[in-house]
Amino acid sequence: MKLTVKTNKEVLLEVQNLKTYYTNKYKVVFKILDGVSFKIYRGTTLGILGPSGSGKSVLARSILNLVERPGKIVEGEVIYKGKDLLKAPEEVLNDLRGKEISLILQNAPGSFDPTRDMTFATSQPFRAHTKEKYANPEVKMLVVSQLQVVAISEPVKTSEKFSHQLSGGESQRVKIASALINNPTLVIADEPVANIDATVARQILDLFQIMKEKYQLTMILIAHNLGVLAELSDYVAILYAGKIIEHGDVETIFYHPKHPFTQGLFYASPSMAPRGRLKPIPGDEPDPTNYPSGCRFHPRCEYAIEKCRREEPPLVDLGNDHTVLCWRIEEIPEFTSE
Repeated sequence: MKLTVKTNKEVLLEVQNLKTYYTNKYKVVFKILDGVSFKIYRGTTLGILGPSGSGKSVLARSILNLVERPGKIVEGEVIYKGKDLLKAPEEVLNDLRGKEISLILQNAPGSFDPTRDMTFATSQPFRAHTKEKYANPEVKMLVVSQLQVVAISEPVKTSEKFSHQLSGGESQRVKIASALINNPTLVIADEPVANIDATVARQILDLFQIMKEKYQLTMILIAHNLGVLAELSDYVAILYAGKIIEHGDVETIFYHPKHPFTQGLFYASPSMAPRGRLKPIPGDEPDPTNYPSGCRFHPRCEYAIEKCRREEPPLVDLGNDHTVLCWRIEEIPEFTSE
């Protein structure tokens, strides 16, 4: 795990009170994101950690204002370089997407047009912003160069392949090459090593580390794997029941978590819990159509008192960018892996 955090404090992107809801055909509202707030500093990586179904992928799309029906961003701000992306005209957003801000989605093979080769796929963001033609030899040269950057051993051959001819690792490398082709300022990576075997995942993580250092990328890394976040993140935000319930630098979150849910995640993890003392979090994730009153974790929390059940907790600032959404921060024991 990395133990140093960059001291650069220039805020590149800030999300404020973001709410993204989905409504089904019965008019039932699913409050997937329900007041998410965080900021990311230029040149750092913010890891987003949360259980399956917590809205991590919805968050990725919401930042770029790419939520499709039946979803809708109902409130909030996404401030990038001083501008609110949620209020920006579509032409401004189109100029940013794939150029200044790139999105790497999970399940890369399914995101390629099966009738087009990897030259077409990799160059798509470049062509969209330069109006260069696919047949231009310079486009081919750029793609081959970009595939070399992401350590594909036979870039010319790979550029001529179709998606069904690629391995999982090759698919994800091509996706990364495409995302970086315009030298973006911010990269949002949604589960970049999900459904990839361990050896290839290791290579992809090493590649991300190299890309970060070489290009000084700012990244939002969405994952449910603790090891991935510990290795690549400078800061970590914990997403639970539509809210960020804890945020801090990577060392603080992994060694000194304060929120009972964050501690619960680690006590339930074989790599983090004290040896022979795995302790699952009791109960189930709350229903996004009917969140509990007060603290949304209180039905599963061993430290909950009546106040937790009645009143929404405050966001407690512990200093050094460490914030916790909890009433009982003073009474929560220290996390220990011993």
